[in-house]
Amino acid sequence: MRKLMIIALLGCAMFINSANAQNKDQKVYDFVSVQKQPAYPGGIAKFYEYIKKEIKYPEVAKKNKTQGKVFLSFVVEKDGKLTDIVVIRGLSPETNAEAIRLFKQSPKWNPAMQDGKLVRVKYNMAINFDLAKAGNTKTASLQQSDTKTPEYQGGLTNLYRYLAKNIKYPKVAPKNNVQGKVMLSFNVEEDGSLSNITVIKSLSKETDEEAIRVMKSSPRWNPGLDKGIPVRSKYVMNINFTLS
Repeated sequence: MRKLMIIALLGCAMFINSANAQNKDQKVYDFVSVQKQPAYPGGIAKFYEYIKKEIKYPEVAKKNKTQGKVFLSFVVEKDGKLTDIVVIRGLSPETNAEAIRLFKQSPKWNPAMQDGKLVRVKYNMAINFDLAKAGNTKTASLQQSDTKTPEYQGGLTNLYRYLAKNIKYPKVAPKNNVQGKVMLSFNVEEDGSLSNITVIKSLSKETDEEAIRVMKSSPRWNPGLDKGIPVRSKYVMNINFTLS
Protein backbone atom coordinates (compact mmCIF):
# COMPACT_ATOMS: atom_id res chain seq x y z
CA MET A 1 0.00 0.00 0.00
CA ARG A 2 2.83 2.36 0.92
CA LYS A 3 4.61 1.50 -2.34
CA LEU A 4 1.46 2.29 -4.30
CA MET A 5 1.12 5.61 -2.47
CA ILE A 6 4.74 6.56 -3.27
CA ILE A 7 4.20 5.71 -6.93
CA ALA A 8 1.01 7.77 -6.94
CA LEU A 9 2.80 10.72 -5.35
CA LEU A 10 5.64 10.48 -7.86
CA GLY A 11 3.12 10.40 -10.68
CA CYS A 12 1.40 13.48 -9.24
CA ALA A 13 4.74 15.32 -8.93
CA MET A 14 5.64 14.45 -12.52
CA PHE A 15 2.26 15.76 -13.68
CA ILE A 16 2.72 19.03 -11.75
CA ASN A 17 6.24 19.51 -13.11
CA SER A 18 4.99 18.81 -16.62
CA ALA A 19 2.17 21.34 -16.18
CA ASN A 20 4.59 23.95 -14.83
CA ALA A 21 6.94 23.40 -17.76
CA GLN A 22 4.04 23.70 -20.17
CA ASN A 23 2.88 26.95 -18.54
CA LYS A 24 6.41 28.34 -18.72
CA ASP A 25 6.60 27.27 -22.35
CA GLN A 26 3.45 29.29 -23.10
CA LYS A 27 4.60 32.40 -21.24
CA VAL A 28 4.15 35.66 -23.12
CA TYR A 29 7.15 37.94 -22.69
CA ASP A 30 7.15 41.70 -22.85
CA PHE A 31 8.88 43.12 -25.92
CA VAL A 32 11.62 44.89 -23.95
CA SER A 33 12.46 41.90 -21.75
CA VAL A 34 13.69 39.47 -24.42
CA GLN A 35 17.22 39.19 -25.74
CA LYS A 36 16.14 39.12 -29.38
CA GLN A 37 12.97 40.99 -30.30
CA PRO A 38 10.49 39.77 -32.91
CA ALA A 39 10.68 41.53 -36.26
CA TYR A 40 8.90 41.63 -39.58
CA PRO A 41 11.10 40.11 -42.31
CA GLY A 42 13.20 42.95 -43.68
CA GLY A 43 12.46 45.23 -40.73
CA ILE A 44 9.78 47.71 -39.75
CA ALA A 45 10.12 49.67 -43.01
CA LYS A 46 9.09 46.54 -44.94
CA PHE A 47 6.11 46.08 -42.64
CA TYR A 48 4.92 49.59 -43.38
CA GLU A 49 5.33 48.83 -47.08
CA TYR A 50 3.04 45.85 -46.55
CA ILE A 51 0.51 48.05 -44.72
CA LYS A 52 0.62 50.73 -47.41
CA LYS A 53 0.05 48.15 -50.14
CA GLU A 54 -2.71 46.17 -48.45
CA ILE A 55 -4.67 48.76 -46.46
CA LYS A 56 -8.21 49.45 -47.66
CA TYR A 57 -9.59 52.71 -46.33
CA PRO A 58 -13.21 51.95 -45.31
CA GLU A 59 -15.70 53.87 -47.44
CA VAL A 60 -17.75 54.81 -44.36
CA ALA A 61 -14.61 56.26 -42.76
CA LYS A 62 -13.89 58.28 -45.90
CA LYS A 63 -17.45 59.58 -45.98
CA ASN A 64 -17.29 60.56 -42.31
CA LYS A 65 -13.78 62.00 -42.74
CA THR A 66 -12.49 59.66 -40.06
CA GLN A 67 -8.73 59.72 -39.72
CA GLY A 68 -6.16 59.04 -37.04
CA LYS A 69 -4.47 56.05 -35.45
CA VAL A 70 -5.68 52.65 -34.33
CA PHE A 71 -3.50 51.19 -31.56
CA LEU A 72 -3.29 47.41 -31.43
CA SER A 73 -1.77 44.76 -29.22
CA PHE A 74 -0.86 41.28 -30.46
CA VAL A 75 1.33 38.28 -29.72
CA VAL A 76 4.11 37.12 -32.02
CA GLU A 77 4.08 33.35 -31.65
CA LYS A 78 7.09 31.04 -31.78
CA ASP A 79 6.32 30.21 -35.40
CA GLY A 80 6.01 33.90 -36.32
CA LYS A 81 2.22 33.99 -36.57
CA LEU A 82 0.34 36.93 -35.05
CA THR A 83 -2.38 36.03 -32.54
CA ASP A 84 -4.48 37.68 -29.81
CA ILE A 85 -4.89 40.78 -31.98
CA VAL A 86 -6.91 43.37 -30.08
CA VAL A 87 -7.58 47.09 -30.40
CA ILE A 88 -6.37 48.92 -27.30
CA ARG A 89 -7.31 52.38 -28.57
CA GLY A 90 -9.71 52.57 -31.46
CA LEU A 91 -10.73 55.13 -34.05
CA SER A 92 -14.02 53.81 -35.48
CA PRO A 93 -15.58 50.35 -35.89
CA GLU A 94 -14.65 50.31 -39.58
CA THR A 95 -11.02 51.41 -39.19
CA ASN A 96 -10.59 49.13 -36.18
CA ALA A 97 -11.81 46.14 -38.20
CA GLU A 98 -9.51 47.02 -41.10
CA ALA A 99 -6.50 47.32 -38.80
CA ILE A 100 -7.24 43.89 -37.30
CA ARG A 101 -7.65 42.40 -40.79
CA LEU A 102 -4.22 43.69 -41.84
CA PHE A 103 -2.53 42.04 -38.87
CA LYS A 104 -4.45 38.78 -39.27
CA GLN A 105 -3.29 38.54 -42.88
CA SER A 106 0.28 39.65 -42.17
CA PRO A 107 3.08 37.36 -43.35
CA LYS A 108 4.85 35.54 -40.53
CA TRP A 109 7.33 37.53 -38.47
CA ASN A 110 10.74 36.44 -37.25
CA PRO A 111 10.00 35.26 -33.69
CA ALA A 112 11.69 36.43 -30.50
CA MET A 113 14.35 34.48 -28.64
CA GLN A 114 15.29 34.21 -24.98
CA ASP A 115 18.22 32.11 -23.73
CA GLY A 116 18.54 30.53 -27.16
CA LYS A 117 14.88 29.44 -27.29
CA LEU A 118 11.94 30.72 -29.31
CA VAL A 119 9.43 32.56 -27.13
CA ARG A 120 6.06 34.28 -27.43
CA VAL A 121 6.16 38.08 -27.21
CA LYS A 122 3.51 40.78 -26.82
CA TYR A 123 3.88 43.69 -29.23
CA ASN A 124 2.06 47.02 -29.60
CA MET A 125 1.73 49.03 -32.80
CA ALA A 126 -0.37 51.77 -34.36
CA ILE A 127 -1.89 51.90 -37.84
CA ASN A 128 -2.42 55.37 -39.26
CA PHE A 129 -5.48 56.20 -41.35
CA ASP A 130 -4.77 59.40 -43.28
CA LEU A 131 -7.32 60.76 -45.76
CA ALA A 132 -4.63 62.80 -47.51
CA LYS A 133 -2.91 59.57 -48.50
CA ALA A 134 -5.98 57.46 -49.21
CA GLY A 135 -6.02 56.52 -52.86
CA ASN A 136 -3.18 58.90 -53.71
CA THR A 137 0.10 57.02 -53.80
CA LYS A 138 2.03 59.92 -55.33
CA THR A 139 0.99 62.34 -52.60
CA ALA A 140 1.70 59.78 -49.89
CA SER A 141 5.21 59.08 -51.12
CA LEU A 142 6.00 62.80 -51.34
CA GLN A 143 4.78 63.37 -47.80
CA GLN A 144 6.83 60.48 -46.52
CA SER A 145 10.01 61.77 -48.14
CA ASP A 146 9.44 65.39 -47.05
CA THR A 147 8.88 64.65 -43.37
CA LYS A 148 10.44 62.22 -40.95
CA THR A 149 9.64 61.50 -37.33
CA PRO A 150 12.46 61.49 -34.76
CA GLU A 151 13.94 58.15 -33.79
CA TYR A 152 16.50 56.63 -31.49
CA GLN A 153 19.76 55.89 -33.29
CA GLY A 154 19.42 52.42 -34.76
CA GLY A 155 15.64 52.39 -34.37
CA LEU A 156 13.21 51.01 -31.80
CA THR A 157 15.13 47.78 -31.29
CA ASN A 158 18.20 49.70 -30.10
CA LEU A 159 16.04 51.96 -27.94
CA TYR A 160 14.53 48.95 -26.15
CA ARG A 161 18.00 47.47 -25.71
CA TYR A 162 19.16 50.72 -24.14
CA LEU A 163 16.17 50.72 -21.77
CA ALA A 164 16.61 47.06 -20.82
CA LYS A 165 20.30 47.66 -20.06
CA ASN A 166 19.96 50.93 -18.16
CA ILE A 167 16.67 50.82 -16.25
CA LYS A 168 17.14 50.28 -12.52
CA TYR A 169 14.01 48.90 -10.93
CA PRO A 170 13.41 51.02 -7.79
CA LYS A 171 13.99 48.92 -4.66
CA VAL A 172 10.67 49.90 -3.13
CA ALA A 173 8.71 48.93 -6.27
CA PRO A 174 9.17 45.11 -6.08
CA LYS A 175 8.40 45.23 -2.37
CA ASN A 176 5.07 46.90 -3.14
CA ASN A 177 4.52 44.72 -6.24
CA VAL A 178 4.51 47.83 -8.43
CA GLN A 179 4.58 47.00 -12.13
CA GLY A 180 3.11 48.48 -15.27
CA LYS A 181 3.83 51.34 -17.64
CA VAL A 182 4.97 54.93 -17.25
CA MET A 183 3.92 57.09 -20.19
CA LEU A 184 6.31 59.92 -21.00
CA SER A 185 6.18 62.95 -23.24
CA PHE A 186 9.31 64.79 -24.36
CA ASN A 187 10.76 66.96 -27.10
CA VAL A 188 13.44 65.74 -29.47
CA GLU A 189 15.40 68.90 -30.23
CA GLU A 190 17.02 69.81 -33.53
CA ASP A 191 20.36 68.48 -32.27
CA GLY A 192 18.79 65.19 -31.13
CA SER A 193 18.87 65.94 -27.40
CA LEU A 194 15.76 65.28 -25.30
CA SER A 195 14.07 68.05 -23.32
CA ASN A 196 10.86 68.72 -21.36
CA ILE A 197 10.60 65.10 -20.23
CA THR A 198 7.33 64.77 -18.32
CA VAL A 199 5.14 61.96 -17.05
CA ILE A 200 1.68 61.98 -18.62
CA LYS A 201 0.56 58.67 -17.11
CA SER A 202 2.04 57.76 -13.75
CA LEU A 203 2.75 54.37 -12.17
CA SER A 204 4.43 55.32 -8.88
CA LYS A 205 6.69 58.11 -7.65
CA GLU A 206 9.77 55.88 -7.79
CA THR A 207 9.12 54.37 -11.23
CA ASP A 208 8.19 57.78 -12.64
CA GLU A 209 11.50 59.22 -11.44
CA GLU A 210 13.44 56.27 -12.87
CA ALA A 211 11.69 56.60 -16.25
CA ILE A 212 12.61 60.29 -16.39
CA ARG A 213 16.19 59.54 -15.32
CA VAL A 214 16.79 56.91 -17.98
CA MET A 215 15.46 59.18 -20.73
CA LYS A 216 17.53 62.12 -19.48
CA SER A 217 20.58 59.86 -19.81
CA SER A 218 19.60 58.73 -23.31
CA PRO A 219 22.08 59.20 -26.16
CA ARG A 220 21.05 61.77 -28.73
CA TRP A 221 18.34 60.78 -31.18
CA ASN A 222 18.03 61.37 -34.88
CA PRO A 223 15.85 64.52 -34.99
CA GLY A 224 12.62 64.87 -36.90
CA LEU A 225 12.85 66.38 -40.37
CA ASP A 226 10.60 68.78 -42.24
CA LYS A 227 11.55 69.09 -45.91
CA GLY A 228 14.93 67.71 -44.98
CA ILE A 229 15.53 70.26 -42.22
CA PRO A 230 15.90 69.15 -38.55
CA VAL A 231 12.99 70.37 -36.42
CA ARG A 232 11.93 70.17 -32.79
CA SER A 233 9.44 67.30 -32.39
CA LYS A 234 7.21 66.01 -29.62
CA TYR A 235 7.39 62.30 -28.81
CA VAL A 236 5.27 60.08 -26.56
CA MET A 237 6.32 56.63 -25.38
CA ASN A 238 5.83 54.05 -22.64
CA ILE A 239 8.47 52.59 -20.35
CA ASN A 240 7.48 49.23 -18.96
CA PHE A 241 8.30 48.04 -15.44
CA THR A 242 7.71 44.32 -15.00
CA LEU A 243 8.70 41.99 -12.17
CA SER A 244 8.59 38.82 -14.27
